[in-house]
Amino acid sequence: MLKNRVLHVVLGTTGGLACWLLAEVLAGQIDERALLFLWVLVVVAFGGALTMLAEIGPRAAPYATALAAPVAGLALWGATRFASVEGFLNSEHVLAALAVLAIVPLPFLMARLQGGRWGWLDYGALYTHSWNTVLRIGSAAAFAGVVWVVLLASSVLLDLVGVTYLGEALRQPLVIWLLTGGALGLGLAVVAELAEQLSPYLLLRLLRLLLPVVLLVVVVFVAVLPLRGLSELFGNLSAGAVMMMAAATAVALISIALDQGEDEAVAGWLLPEAARMLAVLVPILGGLAVWAVVLRVGQYGWTPGRVAAAAGGGISFAYGTLYALAVLGGDRWMERIRRANLAMALALIGLAALWLTPAINPEAIAVRSQMARVVAGLVSPEELPLWQMAHEWGRPGQAALAELRTRAAEPEHEVLAARLLALDAAQSRWQYENSFDAPDPTLARAPEVPVLPQGRVVPDALWRALDDGARASVLETCARSTPEGHPGCLLVLADLVAAWPGDEAVFLFGAGPIALPGAAQSYRQASEGWQAAGDLRLLGDAPGVAAPGAIDRLYADGVNLVPSGISALDIGGLPVVLRP
Repeated sequence: MLKNRVLHVVLGTTGGLACWLLAEVLAGQIDERALLFLWVLVVVAFGGALTMLAEIGPRAAPYATALAAPVAGLALWGATRFASVEGFLNSEHVLAALAVLAIVPLPFLMARLQGGRWGWLDYGALYTHSWNTVLRIGSAAAFAGVVWVVLLASSVLLDLVGVTYLGEALRQPLVIWLLTGGALGLGLAVVAELAEQLSPYLLLRLLRLLLPVVLLVVVVFVAVLPLRGLSELFGNLSAGAVMMMAAATAVALISIALDQGEDEAVAGWLLPEAARMLAVLVPILGGLAVWAVVLRVGQYGWTPGRVAAAAGGGISFAYGTLYALAVLGGDRWMERIRRANLAMALALIGLAALWLTPAINPEAIAVRSQMARVVAGLVSPEELPLWQMAHEWGRPGQAALAELRTRAAEPEHEVLAARLLALDAAQSRWQYENSFDAPDPTLARAPEVPVLPQGRVVPDALWRALDDGARASVLETCARSTPEGHPGCLLVLADLVAAWPGDEAVFLFGAGPIALPGAAQSYRQASEGWQAAGDLRLLGDAPGVAAPGAIDRLYADGVNLVPSGISALDIGGLPVVLRP
């Protein structure tokens, strides 16, 4: 026991010393890319060695270093996309790839070292090592935090009586690194010694009980989805992320329920059937996540974040497909899901490695997409995300900016030239976006909004009275389709209130029934210009829902007004009035 603790503490403090040397001694003295390589090498090597030390013993250090070297090399390779290491580290997707490469291979390595040549294919060992690693690292990190809280509180107490040595020591960078490393090592050693008492299985058994709850939520979601419609679902930018989180939750709970083997898996009737049914529904969640990204890319093109989202959606869909095929394959479906988990873990490692090579370059993909949209006439050059190109999209973004600067020299690109000048002068994205008063690009897109009666157009003053977000929301809704192929928005111009001058304007949104007043916006003309008029409601006291396929009905029936004291708009036989 003492030897185990000493080894952990020595390894932890040595790692802390190495980090201190990199942070306080070598920083600024060597090339920043060489420093990046050393940082990744040290963190992955010492972190992996500490994680594996209890099971593998002292030979964990050389094996962890062997794992760290290619990870550091890939980090160095990936950093070549950026002009600086800071730009590389500010990209969240590359940090995620590095985390996968540093953590996911560890259970495979431990299973191989303990189980021999084919030990890395032993699902039971992989499952145990994975959850033990999560528990031990979490417990050790909590212990290190408690150590620091105790030491800082002690220093404050001693300061009250004039003893300041402890407080001064705790502010020294070398002491900070050594204490943190040593505390992590000691925490890992003690947690490993108590492996029989401090086990993840209690938590995993409790998490199994969530299976029926999550299944019920997903079943309700899938059942209601056809009634709501995909167009309404994906009107929210975060829909894809929600689908991915839901799919990841389902995958985790199914894996926990199946445990490391048949003897440990859920038994009885309820939980196995819940796991089986949830596995069949996962591909729906994954497919919706992919479709959400596809829609967003079709509207706005690729960005590095959308490339990462596409990868996340693809992983979710792949898990779901394999899970569904395993269940539909009949008996021994649990074993097939375990093999699928093994295959997907290896695929995830491969994807993370490719992510840091030229094979998958999200910044280059984003630049090609955005520049292609300019060539196709979908956007003007000044509408491009110039700040992101300059500061977040690495060398590909810089190359695109150089091309745009050449184009800005032409007389017809005065707005682009102004934006590039603002970009050069700005110190932050906020300052850049507020440093010029360029016309919003949606101002010129009023003709895209369909209008009834036929022959009418969107009044220019009305369109300009909407704020930028409202115009963008209208245009986004118009890009969807009703069941009969009409745009998903409609502007109706009609004299609904005789006391007000001219016609009132009513925007309707939605592919199916129009929920009032939420899916409609009304405006009236006033002396100071167009302004919000009030809510549309069914004739009567309570709000309701207009006819199914309301927009399609208006195209078919035309704009008919029904006298009602004030004029009511007839939508499929239902009179709708404007209530100021």
